[in-house]
Amino acid sequence: MATETRAEIQNLYVHFLCKGQFEKKEMQAAFKESFEIAKQNNLNLILVDGFGLYGKPPTMFERYEMGVYVADLCREFGKPVQIAFAAEIPIVDPKRFGETVARNRGANGKVFTDLQEAKEWLQ
Repeated sequence: MATETRAEIQNLYVHFLCKGQFEKKEMQAAFKESFEIAKQNNLNLILVDGFGLYGKPPTMFERYEMGVYVADLCREFGKPVQIAFAAEIPIVDPKRFGETVARNRGANGKVFTDLQEAKEWLQ
């Protein structure tokens, strides 16, 4: 597995850290795991921290697929969930295409390039 993950339970949210080479399938698995940990801990706020990710940035199609995937996870969660994804450009698209895709499908999610802003948005 090229992407290493670690979950930290904060007072109100799951802080899910990802580091390693960006790969779409592994990031999908990371998002899924973050949702599972949130559900197990009766939390509905999730911060996926991708500041440790590097490598070839996702293509526009991969960004689209990730947006659809996250929206599906939100829908399947069983109760309202709020998710923030924070990482550096170029892992994050400056135009936030993946965020737009997810939000258009009903997800309450937002993409950030500043970790503190992401934390503030969740609270």
